[in-house]
Amino acid sequence: MAYHPRIESPELVSFCTTRTRNSELWFINNHRLEQEMLANIAKYTNLHDVALYALAIEGNHHHELALFPRCNRFEYMRDINSSIARAVKRHCGQYPGGGLFARRYSNEFTPGAEDIEEYFFYTVLQPVKDGLIRHIKEYPGYNCFYDAVRGLSRKYKIVNWTEYNEQRRWNNSIRIEDFTYLVELKFQRLPGYEVLSQSEYEVLMTQKLEKRIQDIRLERSTKDKGFLGRDKLIKKQPGTLPYHTKRSLFGTKRPRILCVCPIRWAKCIAWYFNIYFAFKLASERYRQGEFEVEFPPGTFRPHLFVGIK
Repeated sequence: MAYHPRIESPELVSFCTTRTRNSELWFINNHRLEQEMLANIAKYTNLHDVALYALAIEGNHHHELALFPRCNRFEYMRDINSSIARAVKRHCGQYPGGGLFARRYSNEFTPGAEDIEEYFFYTVLQPVKDGLIRHIKEYPGYNCFYDAVRGLSRKYKIVNWTEYNEQRRWNNSIRIEDFTYLVELKFQRLPGYEVLSQSEYEVLMTQKLEKRIQDIRLERSTKDKGFLGRDKLIKKQPGTLPYHTKRSLFGTKRPRILCVCPIRWAKCIAWYFNIYFAFKLASERYRQGEFEVEFPPGTFRPHLFVGIK
């Protein structure tokens, strides 16, 4: 199989990443694009009943740390990525065309509360970790941290383009405002902090943020690494290539489980591969003609080969 199966789970939080082709920086210094991306993420988060813990829109990729109780991560990511691709083509005049993303999204599970918190901070601190800015307050784009820890929600306008374009075929006088509505983007509190008041939660999370920022600065200084800075960052043109970026080949091994506890990781990796091998066996039987074969929970039937007797 070319891709590992994207196993769905109603109980395990997923850490999803989608990267642009050639790591081109399309998600920078474009306020209208960013607003439409956030609006669409809000739309589909609500539509698919997703519990969103963190979100990052970086220069050439985006992250979602989320729980999918309806086991519909594939629908959510399909809708998110297709809407982002359309938005880039609409708001980036220099976009050359073709597919926006390098490949399908990647997904790893974060099974425990500690793991979810670890990758919450990983998500919000990416601009600092990557050496772009010294503090997330300097980042010119959206950062979800303060909305998430303060329990705030943001409302965005979104256009029902399908209905608008359909109606416009017969009536050129229609107004786009009549097909515009509001969507709300909000975040879930991290598990394990339910007993705290909102103000207590904000203070604690902010303290943890500042501690992690200090640790990142110390680590970079010991390696003689500085920070690009806001002024240089806002001069970067959309569509250009980054100075440095993570790269992986098609066959590069990726973790399936992101976990800070080795015992919990071992249990979760055993669960994952039990599902994986059961899925692989069921797929082989299905493609050999056993159409009533039962697939393990969280997996789906593969496409049948065409033209092979």
